Amino acid sequence: MLNPINCGFIRVILLCMSNTGMKDTPAKKESIWSLPYIVLMGVNFFQSMAAFMANTTIPLFADHLGASTAFVGAVVSSFAITALLIRPFAGPAFDSFSRKRLLFIAQCIICASLVSYGVVNSLPALVAVRLLHGIGIGCAGPLGMSLVSEFLPVSRFASGISIYALAQSFAQVIGPAVGLFLVEELGFSGAYFLAAGCLLIAMCGIFAVKEPPRQKLPYEFKVSRMFAREALDKALALMLLATSFSCMTSYVVLYGYLLGIEGMGLFFTVYALCLVITRPLFGNLADRFGAPRILLIGLLFFAASYFALSRATDMPGMLVAAVLGSAGFGCCAPLIQTLGLSSVPGERRGAASNTVFTGLDLGMLFGPVIGGNVIEMLTPLMGGEIAGYSCMWIVMLIPAAGSFALVLYWNFRMGKKRRGNGHA
Repeated sequence: MLNPINCGFIRVILLCMSNTGMKDTPAKKESIWSLPYIVLMGVNFFQSMAAFMANTTIPLFADHLGASTAFVGAVVSSFAITALLIRPFAGPAFDSFSRKRLLFIAQCIICASLVSYGVVNSLPALVAVRLLHGIGIGCAGPLGMSLVSEFLPVSRFASGISIYALAQSFAQVIGPAVGLFLVEELGFSGAYFLAAGCLLIAMCGIFAVKEPPRQKLPYEFKVSRMFAREALDKALALMLLATSFSCMTSYVVLYGYLLGIEGMGLFFTVYALCLVITRPLFGNLADRFGAPRILLIGLLFFAASYFALSRATDMPGMLVAAVLGSAGFGCCAPLIQTLGLSSVPGERRGAASNTVFTGLDLGMLFGPVIGGNVIEMLTPLMGGEIAGYSCMWIVMLIPAAGSFALVLYWNFRMGKKRRGNGHA
């Protein structure tokens, strides 16, 4: 007997196979497009461009400075320490002060960090700058998400957030490849200075946004203002998924070089180009059928991408993993963020965004460190470093399985609610 969840899956599959461009219902949809929304997408693009240029090359920079495999992971993830420490103070501020002005300050910190990357020449100095970078990252992500949410209609919320996230996808098309190219042509300093230039463009875009009026809560240093209880399960799901995903961003380039694969920037380009297709598609499907159902599909794609990475021996194998991964984490992250934001009223979205991004930061903190230690532990057991990496991809699916269990629960709860409302 088919239950509501199974019926939903059948409808999703039929929609994808027959007509993903399904016509709108007679009731006209509210538009997500406005000048502030478009400008904020541009701001997100240049901010993300700088992030991908830096994050792709930081593992190589740490390796260049003599870091071990495990310490590379520690360097990459160290930003999450300060990102987490700033959240208790920043969370209440997001709902009490101008989100536009706070976002500008956060971008100033990120810009200063990128310039500093270009002048450091030791591992301790690199970690120190990475910690400074974390303060900016810890504020910029949730501020941008909560600010753009103020310009979205409720009926198009999932689509609006997914399309907003496309700015990151476009940046990811060229950011990693440009970062790796600039390191080869200009060195690490030149690459980081140009990344800082991208941040300057993003900072200029902030001035073009007129922040809409909203109820501002008084600044109070208490848990209910720092975090949103309603979004805690979404933060946990994103933390577990990010723990697995962060190993891809930290180690896939080093893994490719171990396999003798050149031009690893192509992996990120293909990954991001596929995001351009999958993110709007999954966002639209989530508006129609509910984010929890679509999340199950995305998590299956994510698992398939890591199995593909574990078996890859050449560039075609890597590109298969990139395509699957774009439909995995690329689908799941914005949908989980959407669920977190929509779980609270508008005046508390800063706290909800802060909560969900805390989960993301925790995953980004733990993942690379765990992955690096797994590689070092498995390398002698498996008879080589390549085999150690290959097994690590499979081991790091364990945290993602926790996300899958949570999403299954959300689907069960959604089905129970629908039955209670008398839906078939």
